Amino acid sequence: MFRSIVGVTALVVVAVLASSALAALPTKGGVYKGTLYASGTAALTKEVRIKVAASGKSARVTWWCGAGRAPSSLQFPINADGTFKAHSNTGSLTVWSFTGRFVSKQRARAMLHLKATCDGKGGTLNLALEA
Repeated sequence: MFRSIVGVTALVVVAVLASSALAALPTKGGVYKGTLYASGTAALTKEVRIKVAASGKSARVTWWCGAGRAPSSLQFPINADGTFKAHSNTGSLTVWSFTGRFVSKQRARAMLHLKATCDGKGGTLNLALEA
């Protein structure tokens, strides 16, 4: 009986450590930048920037659709585990969304979904903390 309790406790500890390795908290006040490169002839390159608030509990994503266009921006909360979700809606239509997680204090991985804006071609990108 004691051996099975110890075994279950060890599995729970391993699971908690593994899940905490998947996401991290961002650098407070940090700016993360990344690029979603054009993947076809009709696609445009998108520059993406995340500015984390001084509290580390929220951030603002700003992205540019190619050159010469006004940027799109949206503020979002950062969950306690370092994950985030942001949606830009017009009525019930989601125009674009941004989801991801901070994988370390220096890096984030995110998905930019472009449903009804820019060239409609989103994707996954890596963002790095600016030095």
